[in-house]
Amino acid sequence: MSELPKCLKYVTGAFAVTCGTGLAAGLYIPGPYDTEEEFDAEYAMDLVQLSYDREWEGVWAENDVGVRFAMGSLNVRQWFLNQEVKFAAPFTDWFRFLYRYDRYDGLEPLWNERQLNEFELEFRLWRWFKLGLRTQPTFWKRYSDAGATVKFDYDRDRFLEVGYTAIDFDNNYSFQRSKYDEGYEEMFAKSPRRYEFAGGWSLPPGLKVTGEGFWRTPSVKYYTYFYGQRPDWARRYAERYGAVAIWKTLPANLEAYYRGAASEWEETRRLTDPPLGEVPLEEDYDGRLTLGSHGAGAYYQPPGRHRVRAGLERRHQTRRFNFTDRPRDSYHYEKTELIYHLLWRLRTWRGLYLETGYMGEVINAEKINLDTGSRETWDREKTQNRVPISLEYKFGENYAFKMASGVDLDNRDWGQYLIYDKAYAFVIACF
Repeated sequence: MSELPKCLKYVTGAFAVTCGTGLAAGLYIPGPYDTEEEFDAEYAMDLVQLSYDREWEGVWAENDVGVRFAMGSLNVRQWFLNQEVKFAAPFTDWFRFLYRYDRYDGLEPLWNERQLNEFELEFRLWRWFKLGLRTQPTFWKRYSDAGATVKFDYDRDRFLEVGYTAIDFDNNYSFQRSKYDEGYEEMFAKSPRRYEFAGGWSLPPGLKVTGEGFWRTPSVKYYTYFYGQRPDWARRYAERYGAVAIWKTLPANLEAYYRGAASEWEETRRLTDPPLGEVPLEEDYDGRLTLGSHGAGAYYQPPGRHRVRAGLERRHQTRRFNFTDRPRDSYHYEKTELIYHLLWRLRTWRGLYLETGYMGEVINAEKINLDTGSRETWDREKTQNRVPISLEYKFGENYAFKMASGVDLDNRDWGQYLIYDKAYAFVIACF
């Protein structure tokens, strides 16, 4: 069976995809994302090193039951955590139960909204056509999602899937019927919906194309607080995402690839009953965030103990915020990162593999004040260099453990070291 639509759950390159929220957003009013990021100068290289390579992705896609985990140091205060579990239980040849759990903790915008704890009942309608009924239950019922997916599932290399998700579908009913006074109320004036697609196809000779995406329709929610706890406000939100990957098997044990992903997030916040006097900071604004990633590379795997892989990835991010009552604080922020690597792996003893090589990064970032036109530029053509080192032990075809580190050869934003060691851990077990 094919992997289910990854637009429901996963990370492409360094950027995550939305899958709803279980956060009690009504308990606070978060401001826009700061341009003073918590990233250190090697953050983009960290994400590339923390991503699963081709072999691990292949094992994960070929099995319906498994768990995998990645953990790494992002800076002196924070960790990256990626936890994934999937389970499939066929009851008959036409009906099975599916479960997926994905959690990502990192510094990318919106990751705190992009978790997945999903149950699905999948029915075979006719030959290769299936229907999946999905739900994401949460402790607070109003934050639960529900959806359906229609699938053409010829085999793992040839599939098409189209999905629909009602986000927080029980929100208004739950608030209207609840007998408990929680001190606030969140009501959709326009409910969010998400339309999803995913597909993959193998084309001769040795060419495979996969793609996915979603469109989260604009939603409007009003937040009302009782007893004058805080000002009432409204939020408009929308999001779009698309990704494509192309793999080509070439002669002489060479495999080349291209991967690209882009997402756009829009948000408007307004106080619906502003208090007298000064409006609280960062309440009213229009914001837009775009993230893009494009990368290409190759794997060379000759018979024997060696493997060489190389890649080049460009990440681009823009943030634009217009503050209604504070135009002097409105800004446009832009950041571009170019990451490149060349890694060599050697099987040293039985299932023990050593991989090392070179990884580098070039950063450009600047901020423009939309009111005055003044520019603030930093990290202009800043270059970072690293020697990554990893040890992997394969207990079998579907079981592996890996520890990775590296030596950063430049001054860092966090710390006073000329040479600084990183640490990462990976586990995969599929059944």
